[in-house]
Parts: sequence; C-alpha cells; structure tokens
Amino acid sequence: MTSAQLPPDGPTELVESDSGELVERLSGGTATLLLVWLIGVGAGSALLAVWLLAIVLFDEKFGISELFSGFGFYVAIYGAIGPTVLWLTGRAQGHGMGWFVLTAERIGLLMAGISVVFGAMVFLILGYGIGVGAATIAAAIVGATAVIAVGWGLATWAADRWIAAARSQPEG
Repeated sequence: MTSAQLPPDGPTELVESDSGELVERLSGGTATLLLVWLIGVGAGSALLAVWLLAIVLFDEKFGISELFSGFGFYVAIYGAIGPTVLWLTGRAQGHGMGWFVLTAERIGLLMAGISVVFGAMVFLILGYGIGVGAATIAAAIVGATAVIAVGWGLATWAADRWIAAARSQPEG
C-alpha cells in the first residue's frame, strides 16, 4: 500500500513499523474522535442506567453530585469498557451490524454478570444476607445491560462503517 492510495486528510495514515514496512493506522484526530465517541456512549449509557435503576428499584433520584462523584466516575469508567472492547474486537474486519450487536450483548452481559457476582460477594463478606430483592436487582441489571448493549453495538458499528467509508473515498 502506498500513500497515494489513501485519501488526503483521511481517517488513517501510513507509518513505518519497526521492521520498516508501511502500516496503516488511525490518524491522531480520528483516534481521538473515536475514543471520545466510544467512551461517551459507554459512560453516558452506564450513568443513565444507574440513574434509572435507582429511580425504579430504590425510589431515589440521583442528582448531579451523586452521578459526578467517585461512584459515578467508576460507573462511567466501567461503562466505557464495553464499547471500547467491542471496537478493539471487531474493528476494520468488515463485520456487519448484527455481529456488532451480538458481540456487544455478549460483552455487556459478561460485565453485568461480573457486577452481580461481585455485588453478591461484597454483601456476603460484609455479613449481610441476600434476600428475594436481590434477584429483582440482578434481573434489572442484566435487563438494562442487554438494552444498553444494543446501543453500544450500533454506535460502534456506525463508527466502523464511517471509518471504512472515509478510507475508501477517492481523492479530490
């Protein structure tokens, strides 16, 4: 591949690898925009889910101070993992929308399972019992994650398609 084959100011650039070969990678601007997009989608959806679950399950409405506290920061970071891992899994491989949504579901449900098991372990270690309400909370977490993961899949697929379309545009 030569630099003449890449559109000018495109989403990718050619750089020399350690072995001297030219390899294509995302340009700095595209990588930054993609990272902001994926983190924003993941973090925003996770914070929205926590806010809605608090209202539905605990009849408590979180304010800005709770969502942008240490707890909210960690929820946002955890939520940002989903779309970012999804991008790293399927980028530039020509996968369709269905693949991205299905893989997002699998990643999201694994994350939800980890959260439920970790939460249960914390309650047991601290000496609290796990009651009937725990099943409702676990189901709500899994259900919310399944819905959110569809958005992760669509957002990541859209980013992948945008980069692929921008790469293939003719010069001019």
